[in-house]
Amino acid sequence: MGEWWTSVPMVASTEHSEISSISHLTMSPTRPNNVSLMYPCLPLTKNSYSVISAFCTEDNIPQCISYINQELSSLGLSSPCIGATSAGRPSLNTVLALNAMYEMVQIHRRSMSTLEELEKEHLKKSSSLEHMQTNNSRLKDQLELSIREKFGLHETERQLQLKIKTLQSCLKTEKDEVQKLQNIITSRATQYSHDAKRKEREAAKLKERLSQLLIDRKDKKLAIDVLNSLGRADGKRSHWKTAKVTARYHEGEMYKSLLSDYEASQRSLMLENSELKKVLQQMKKDMIHILSPRQASNRGACADDSQEQVDLDREEEAGDCCRDTLDQSCEHAREQLTNSIRQQWRKLRNHVEKLDSQASQVQNQLQAGKDVIPRETHEDEMEEMRREVQQCKEFIQAQQQLLQQQLNSSLDDETAAFLNDCYTLEEKERLKEEWRLFEEQKRNFARERKNFTEAAIRLGREKKAFQEDRDTWLKNQFLNMTPFTDRRRCSSSDGQSALSISKSAHTCHVCVTSGGFLSLRWAADTHDSIQSLLMTKSDQSRKHFMVFDNVYMN
Repeated sequence: MGEWWTSVPMVASTEHSEISSISHLTMSPTRPNNVSLMYPCLPLTKNSYSVISAFCTEDNIPQCISYINQELSSLGLSSPCIGATSAGRPSLNTVLALNAMYEMVQIHRRSMSTLEELEKEHLKKSSSLEHMQTNNSRLKDQLELSIREKFGLHETERQLQLKIKTLQSCLKTEKDEVQKLQNIITSRATQYSHDAKRKEREAAKLKERLSQLLIDRKDKKLAIDVLNSLGRADGKRSHWKTAKVTARYHEGEMYKSLLSDYEASQRSLMLENSELKKVLQQMKKDMIHILSPRQASNRGACADDSQEQVDLDREEEAGDCCRDTLDQSCEHAREQLTNSIRQQWRKLRNHVEKLDSQASQVQNQLQAGKDVIPRETHEDEMEEMRREVQQCKEFIQAQQQLLQQQLNSSLDDETAAFLNDCYTLEEKERLKEEWRLFEEQKRNFARERKNFTEAAIRLGREKKAFQEDRDTWLKNQFLNMTPFTDRRRCSSSDGQSALSISKSAHTCHVCVTSGGFLSLRWAADTHDSIQSLLMTKSDQSRKHFMVFDNVYMN
């Protein structure tokens, strides 16, 4: 059939010159290029031919036949196709040889197909390994960014905690101030009650003395005048030292002492007027010094400054007019009036300093681009301060009028009762005013406490919403980010794949709440679209994506 036989050595031993394995290949004349196609890496050279010719010689034919038959039987092929004749020459069974060669060809094809599959699997594994390595490096970078963002969030949380502590300390100080004011009010109430009782006792004594004087004046009778009597050196008549004479003498001494007391009180009132004038001048200078630097920024503040200047001028004019009318006051009333004015001035100065600090904070917040205190609040506080100043002025004028009325009025029953009633009414009105101020401060503190509680509740709700959004996003991300998502999408129907091809990227909706926390909503898609968005968006979007990665890693 025009066939020939060729053997190609695979492995040869150099020490004992024995061939360990031989591959047989039978070729048909119609397909002469099968060897070159199946074994392109083993070309037939002269060296290979010499090895083949050295395998079988005339001397070792029986050994070669037995070796070939053993190899075929070990491969599970048909019975031996080569035998030896009686003359010692080999005989070839054509059918068995062709069958053995066909089986060898099939085995070779199966091995080649297996090899190709293994190579493909190896390529797939290597590509998946490279993909996992790139994902691993990318996730490490994202982990570092999320850790940095986590540190930033911890820092903001620490700052918020510090702010809360400062607010709590401020609330505590305000409570202490309220307690101090309550103690002052109670002490003043007791002091006023003692003063009222003392005034009532003094008025009762004066009434008794006045009634005694009127009775003595009615009992006085007509007497005979003595002419040309011998006078004394002082030009007065001598009198018998009776009880009545001694009483009149003591009465004159009493009047003299009263006159001396009135003169001393007048001098003390003049000194008090001068001191009050100095205090008012100092208050005026302090108010001009405190309010003038802050009032040149806007027109409304300038108008407030001009109004305060007008009020101060009026106060000075009123002090000049009442300078001569203020004649009598006791030492305790003077100290009480001065102390009350100074205390109110300290309150006013502290309030103005507080307003200055708030204004500086507002300017700093304006420079930083934050929310500022509205102008209406500032104007309301200025109006409240003006009302307090006007109340102080009215209080001083009322004190001056009462003192003048006390000097000019006669010491009769009705006038004394009227004065006592005026004193009690004035004290009652003052107590009512202070109680009203205390109630107003109490309401303000209750309002601030309510606002603080609402802010804490709102903060807890926002934190809870943030936790729920984070859990939802983690669930969606875990369901969507699987390594075989793309294969499942490719295996779906054409209509669904056409809908899934719409390139919806990871969209990050970041909502900044009033408490400073972040709430995230994510529409999940492939991670490659996130990277493309990061390449195109600004640094702010990258920062938000860092926040997302931080939440995801946590």
